[in-house]
Amino acid sequence: MRSAVKPYTWFLLGSVIVLCAAAWMVEQSPLLIFLCSALVLVTGLPHGAYDWVIMRTHYKKGRFGAAVAGYVALVLLVIALWLIVPLALLGVFLAYSAYHFGDSDLPNASLLHQFTWGMAIIGLPGLLAGADVQALFSVLTEKSIASAPISALGIMGCIAAFTHVCSAPKRWVSIGLLGVYGAVCSGAGALAGFACYFALLHSPIHLTRWRHALNQQGSVTILMLSLVVMGAIAGAVWMSAADPAVTFETINQTTFRYTFIALAALTVPHMVLLSHANRCIY
Repeated sequence: MRSAVKPYTWFLLGSVIVLCAAAWMVEQSPLLIFLCSALVLVTGLPHGAYDWVIMRTHYKKGRFGAAVAGYVALVLLVIALWLIVPLALLGVFLAYSAYHFGDSDLPNASLLHQFTWGMAIIGLPGLLAGADVQALFSVLTEKSIASAPISALGIMGCIAAFTHVCSAPKRWVSIGLLGVYGAVCSGAGALAGFACYFALLHSPIHLTRWRHALNQQGSVTILMLSLVVMGAIAGAVWMSAADPAVTFETINQTTFRYTFIALAALTVPHMVLLSHANRCIY
């Protein structure tokens, strides 16, 4: 029993801390959103920066340059599409993320088990914190989001969670993880729930798995690439905040938006790379 829970210790502990913090910071929810955005950024960038190590390992010199160029081109394409058609890209990004989370967290499971896990992670906040998700999506796209798509997302997440638990070899583990995730989403907000999952479950599993598979650390490379992206986002936020009339709430929303645009832009080439690297390993 202990061995089954051990990989998720930090996620469970962090979730309890966030729930306690949310109860204490009832009147400081903008600060909690800011801290969650920062947590996702700080943990997500090393997660993505390890792609450099994976590319360096899997592509020889002649192909390495082409792989990097293709990676950067996909990043720029996603950013451009987000600026042009944010609603359409958000829908595609959510579906893509559901596949990625399942494939990365449960690499040896069936496709159904993987996708239902990822869909539960993406969809449950729409059921348990629908108004919160609606507000966050509106900030991301800078457009008003209707409640109907959020409700539909929540229903799909509920069905996916039920299907995932029914097909799980250790149902009590799946029930416990999804139950804790749902509790944080409901008690502390959708962003807090996602931050706990992404920072304390998804990213550590990803880095541990690939470091073991490649037998490489790449710590300096990860740090340098992470600092470059964090610097770019900090610069964008600083420029947005240059107007003295800008409030903390505006800075907070800008930080959230730029953080998730950066993660979305990195997710697409990240998944393409991992899909190819998985075929090379397995």
